[in-house]
Amino acid sequence: MKQSQRLRTATWVVCKDRLPAAGGWLPHVMRCIDDYLAGSLNHKALTAACEAGASEHTLEYILWNTAPVWKEAVKAAVRGGYMHVLRWMTERDDGRGPWKADFDFMLELAATHGHLDAVKWLYERGMHSHVFGKTGEDSKGCIPKSWLYRHCTPYALNLAAEHGHLEVVKWIYGPRTDTCISDWSPMSKAVAKGHFALVQWLHSVKAEDCSTRAIDAAARNGHLEVLQWLDANHLLTCTKAMMDGAAENGHLEVVKWLHREHHGCCSYEAMGLAASNGHLEVAEWLYDNVYMKCQSSVVSMDTLHPAEAGRLDALKWMHERFQTHGSYAMGAAARNGHMDVVTWLYENCNEGCTALAVFSAARDGHLDVLKWLHTHYPDTLEPGLYDRIGRAAGNGHLDVVRWLHENRLERGQNDAMYSAATNGHLDIFLYLLEHRTEGFSSIVFLDAQYIEVLCHFNSDDRGDRRSNRATSDQLKMLQTLFERRPAFVQDCLRNLAYIACTRGNIAIMDWVMPLGIKLNSTEPICDAVFRGDVKMLQWFFENGFEITDPDLVKVAVQRSRLEVLRWLWGHGYDVDSLELVKIAAINDIPTMRWLVEHGPPLDLSTATTLVIEYRYIEIAWWVAEDARKDLVLEALHRNDLEVVWWILARTQFQDESAQGSIRDAIRCSNGVQQWFEENMIEVEVCRWCFPMVTKRQIEESGETDLSSTKRKRSGEMLV
Repeated sequence: MKQSQRLRTATWVVCKDRLPAAGGWLPHVMRCIDDYLAGSLNHKALTAACEAGASEHTLEYILWNTAPVWKEAVKAAVRGGYMHVLRWMTERDDGRGPWKADFDFMLELAATHGHLDAVKWLYERGMHSHVFGKTGEDSKGCIPKSWLYRHCTPYALNLAAEHGHLEVVKWIYGPRTDTCISDWSPMSKAVAKGHFALVQWLHSVKAEDCSTRAIDAAARNGHLEVLQWLDANHLLTCTKAMMDGAAENGHLEVVKWLHREHHGCCSYEAMGLAASNGHLEVAEWLYDNVYMKCQSSVVSMDTLHPAEAGRLDALKWMHERFQTHGSYAMGAAARNGHMDVVTWLYENCNEGCTALAVFSAARDGHLDVLKWLHTHYPDTLEPGLYDRIGRAAGNGHLDVVRWLHENRLERGQNDAMYSAATNGHLDIFLYLLEHRTEGFSSIVFLDAQYIEVLCHFNSDDRGDRRSNRATSDQLKMLQTLFERRPAFVQDCLRNLAYIACTRGNIAIMDWVMPLGIKLNSTEPICDAVFRGDVKMLQWFFENGFEITDPDLVKVAVQRSRLEVLRWLWGHGYDVDSLELVKIAAINDIPTMRWLVEHGPPLDLSTATTLVIEYRYIEIAWWVAEDARKDLVLEALHRNDLEVVWWILARTQFQDESAQGSIRDAIRCSNGVQQWFEENMIEVEVCRWCFPMVTKRQIEESGETDLSSTKRKRSGEMLV
């Protein structure tokens, strides 16, 4: 048993048996278990906890043991509508919570899932900024509600209507229905999806039409009640697409109603669509009530779709009444393994069969169909026409591979072993190794130069694998084959190990390891970092391979492999370069945030780049106070009032010289000073920014009696 397996087993035994026996009080054991289990957590654990509405205690524990991807976590919380999770995220005072950009499009998401409390909360806090950059409305860090209502809520309104959330739609409309952008039609969304109560309410508050496309969709989706209501209110325009869509999807009652009330909607194509999709009851009704009564000319039916779906009843119905065509019907049936359809087509139609049909049957593992086609259409299995054995091997169909080989229907194909190895089908790889001679292509041999399999068949280092009879048989076969063709076997095993490394196939690496694996360079380890494969890295580590390449951290940052970066950091690698932060800032925000939190303190140059140039304003939280002062001065120099607002609203500058420098910079520009007086006087922590004469004027005018509800505290808003 491997060390990791022993650890997991021991953990399970202790948690199940020993902790309850000790009254749950073995603190040293609990600490060890905690350390062990925490190492397996990643950002997906936090996302899952947010989506499940976990307790704050659980969320806090996971957060401190992971590197969060906040956009995904916020999305999960909004999707679930968990207000306590959203508050837990946004009321943090440690700088580790979500940023403003992490809430982009969240208002729409909350509306989509019908979470009215979340919609209200996001709206009230201005958590919706995906179009702010185009308008300049975000310059003060807070968004006027009137602007937010005009420009953001139409998206949310449409989505709420589409998903039938009446209460959300009512709240967004409110008393201000005239302010919603007229280009958006929640009525059409509600009609298409069949939300009848919502359709009626929308029509009552704002009598608007809905699109013809929406009405077609309502028919296609079988929403008869909505169609009847639209018709009664003179809002329905009948189209041929309505009948076609309803018939195609098997909505017989809609078909009957349209035929009775709007005879002009009928079409012969509707009958064919119904039959092709297996809706024989609809097809029969249209045949009796439309086709026969109109004494139409002969209709030709396409058999492709019913053959593909295995609908033999539909095929027979079509064949008995109409001319049929469909040169690819046999291939479609063979591809999906519909043996009854294949034989019926052979006996009743003259469609024939193509080599592509045989290839499809082999690729998808339909051996009975393949054998039947070989008997009745032998010319379609001409060797070499398609790489049937390669595709069957790649899809794990050993019985097909064996049959093709035994019947000598494939020759000269050297992709089968590669396909089997790439997709982790060890049984097929071993069968091909034993019975065929093609091996791998020369390209794979060249790529696999960084790894060797030593073929130590007589080694005792097999552990409990010897107890597995199948594995023992495999090793015995390999040893026998190795004695006859040592170079061939060693090269094939080397390629197998190389492919397993590049695909992160731990099971195959575990299988090969007892034979002896040697790395000729650090390339396989670097490739695991490049791909973000933490499990492969852990496998190398557990099996004694040295992980010492000094460039691995940089590779992880360049490729935005945050979990790999955390693994390297936890295994002794330093993250002490601010250049890594700048690289991550270009590629991946979660990686940049983790480096800022765990790396060296930010200097002024890096902070200026991140905060002012790259617009990661929230990074200023991690900047020391003296550097924050310089950031404010630089932002004032550039007239970057958003950065100024964010820092001043969150920083208690204690140094009087820093306060004086900032006040002097504010006074240097009349425009900036006026902006401060209009927008920052209500921010309690920024009162020191104003000259004494301004304070006296405010006090004399009574404006200092602002209620506490109007004073913006630094922690009240994320934006």
